[in-house]
Amino acid sequence: MNQQAILEVQPVGVDHRQLFYEPIVLEDALQKACRFGQEVFNGIPEVDNNSLATQAQVFHFFVDKLAQVCDNRRGGETVSSFTVLNGLDGPEYLFASNHRDADELSETQEFAESLLTLVGKNPNGLKQKALAKQVLWKILLFNLPRLNTYLNALGTSIDACIDDCNRRKALETLTSELLRLKEKADFPRDLESGSIQDKFLSDCEKLIKMAVSMKNTEIEQAIRRNAKDGEMTSSKAWCDLRHYLGRLLSFRQAADAMIGTHERLPNLFQDFKFTAIPSSKDAAKPIARSRSFTAASIIKNMIPDDEGEQEFYLEQALEMQKFGLDDFIFRQISKRTFRPRVHAEVLVHSYLLSHDIQHPRDYFNSWKYIGSSKPTCRLCSYYFTAHPDRVQVRKSHFNLYPNWCIPGVFEGPHSGAPDAKTLHLLEQITERVHDDVKRTLDEKRPVGKNYDSNTHTSVPPGLPRYTHSDTASMGEAAVRLNEMSLNTRVEGGGHLPTEEGDDGYSMIGEVDEEAAENGSHGVPVSVRRAEVWV
Repeated sequence: MNQQAILEVQPVGVDHRQLFYEPIVLEDALQKACRFGQEVFNGIPEVDNNSLATQAQVFHFFVDKLAQVCDNRRGGETVSSFTVLNGLDGPEYLFASNHRDADELSETQEFAESLLTLVGKNPNGLKQKALAKQVLWKILLFNLPRLNTYLNALGTSIDACIDDCNRRKALETLTSELLRLKEKADFPRDLESGSIQDKFLSDCEKLIKMAVSMKNTEIEQAIRRNAKDGEMTSSKAWCDLRHYLGRLLSFRQAADAMIGTHERLPNLFQDFKFTAIPSSKDAAKPIARSRSFTAASIIKNMIPDDEGEQEFYLEQALEMQKFGLDDFIFRQISKRTFRPRVHAEVLVHSYLLSHDIQHPRDYFNSWKYIGSSKPTCRLCSYYFTAHPDRVQVRKSHFNLYPNWCIPGVFEGPHSGAPDAKTLHLLEQITERVHDDVKRTLDEKRPVGKNYDSNTHTSVPPGLPRYTHSDTASMGEAAVRLNEMSLNTRVEGGGHLPTEEGDDGYSMIGEVDEEAAENGSHGVPVSVRRAEVWV
């Protein structure tokens, strides 16, 4: 019986909220159990340097980068989404964030407006390279909370790589290059006075330039070599080094995107208007804390009418208990922060629907697109795939976050049943999650990414690059870093997800074991440690 039929035969008074969240909690727990049972380390997806060649795709890149520079704090609260409409006098930018109050939204809007004004009007008549530097500094200044996190993490990873070199008795030239990078990354961060602030931003820019200039250095070769190493502790250090260098480079990519897009699509920077969409409130906790709520109880609700299939998956779930499956479930439903919230992309989409904005002609250049500071999460991806509006969104990283909901649905403990259209949408999403649960139980393989931001992003071909030093372009840097990819599906070469994760999960209050390292597959927990997949 398919998922729609299952929900349709439920008696009056059925708890649609629990039916929706049960498989989500189970799949979330299965992902964690798989990672706990097997140290997973995945490869980096190839950077597609031809994927943004058209005007529309350059526009997508610009919108994503605008969202990225507005997402200035870790933890998921400032994850932001944008769309651009045809306004009365010029483009109208609609944006939302996961969890910002009115003052924070106003501050973000002021930053975005001033950024586009700086690029569009260039009030000081600067040449492109000087303007790009000014844009970069403006972006860095607004992103100080995130930038400080990156700098701290970069310093930690450099120290760990130096320790690894000493332990391995690596070449002195490699250690000296790491020490040089450490020196470049170690600068004062006290920003109380304006002069110190300028020095800080200048030091950040120099560090980013050094990251760009690493082509054919010992560090580049070491990252390529050591990130593939089968030893968990050392590979993590080198991959963290790669990741945080990549995140610093992304700020410069964003500056390039602003100026390059202005050359290609100047109307985006003229006579624009911004509209901030309020963040949603936390919904009621969907499932009460109870030890009787287990993988077995969820599977029985998922598969009520096929005893053979039910028994098969009950056995698979029992096998996963050795990795703490029910404990992960209990931990999730026990969290005070298990309060679903509407993600930024869905907030923007809900606003559009409420104002009957659905036809491509309503959008800038008929480009019906909602961009985001992060790749869309799994449930957002399922939502947009199932929704009849067919708006384009950013490609998903496939991470699953239980703190997810649709506007106006399951907001309170006594919320009524969804209307027929919404129920049908929920049925489609739930069916996808049911399939995910079964696949995870079958394969015992986690999916998703530890870092829900991209370690590597590519600049659209033909989009000029202005802020780079003489040694390499940003595109070259992205490709070089991409070449440092890891062997995929090699067991024993990974590390468990950290408590901190990366720069912000796409949902609030879940900065714990919410994901696994870069990649979308992983290895089964049952594979022998010596086995290598080809």
